[in-house]
Amino acid sequence: MLQPTVLKYFAEVARTGSLRLAADEQDIAPSALSRQISQLERFLDAKLFKRTTKGMQLTAVGRELHLFVEENTRSLDSLLQRIEDIDELRHGAVQIAAIEGSTTSFLPNVLTRFSKKYPGIRFDVCICGSNDVAHRVGRGDSEIGLAFNCPSRDDVSLHARIPQPLLLVGNPKHSELKKGPQALSQLSEAKFALPNRRFGIRRLVDQALQASQTKLEIAFESDSLHLIKQIVSQTDMLTCLPSIVFDREASSDVLGSCPLEDRLCLSATIDVITPHGRALSGAARRFVSFLVQAAEQRSRSHV
Repeated sequence: MLQPTVLKYFAEVARTGSLRLAADEQDIAPSALSRQISQLERFLDAKLFKRTTKGMQLTAVGRELHLFVEENTRSLDSLLQRIEDIDELRHGAVQIAAIEGSTTSFLPNVLTRFSKKYPGIRFDVCICGSNDVAHRVGRGDSEIGLAFNCPSRDDVSLHARIPQPLLLVGNPKHSELKKGPQALSQLSEAKFALPNRRFGIRRLVDQALQASQTKLEIAFESDSLHLIKQIVSQTDMLTCLPSIVFDREASSDVLGSCPLEDRLCLSATIDVITPHGRALSGAARRFVSFLVQAAEQRSRSHV
């Protein structure tokens, strides 16, 4: 009972109408209990009980205090129940910031499985670029982030890295894809449709191009991965994407791919991050575990 002990004693005397019975219930000497009540009366500067032949009866002030104690007890019980509900994942909310690439299949699949197991948890998902994901998580605006190649930061903690090498992607019949693994330096004659620079994918491609001193013909840029996939599936343009972004299109032969041999492209990851030094809610902690488990399963299945 999260309230002063003296109020617990007071409520017991009010319930039993007897100092002796209340003392027995609370395992305290009647004289000690009487002193506690007297101290409470002095603190309030008012009489709480009047002694009658029928026992201890509440005064008008005593009745007001008794109502307060009962309401306080109900509020505390409700608080404890809400805390228990959150702890047992019956209720709660999780704020997520995620890159668009994770929303094709990976994140929706994890959300679906989690929601089936914990239907009382509500999600708020913000889709943004990798830098914005890291900023939101670092500021505490989101509890969990999914970012592409998240750089080391003091304000975020890394929980898992999902290996996601950049692949050369295009129409399955594209001649370049039939050649097998290639480096970007071998593709200077091809036309590309690439995400704009708010995407971690584009920044990694630019770094790889700079490392190999290569220039590509970029015929199309967009802040929509969905649009880029549509464009390359219907033209002779190519793009660079991790497999997590086009799983569905690959399984239905809408898009084809082959490995890129550039070291930076091979080392790409999608990272699960949380705010550094901040306690997560019970629901968020459990969802991070789901994400990490899904990341490990995906990594094993793509070995």
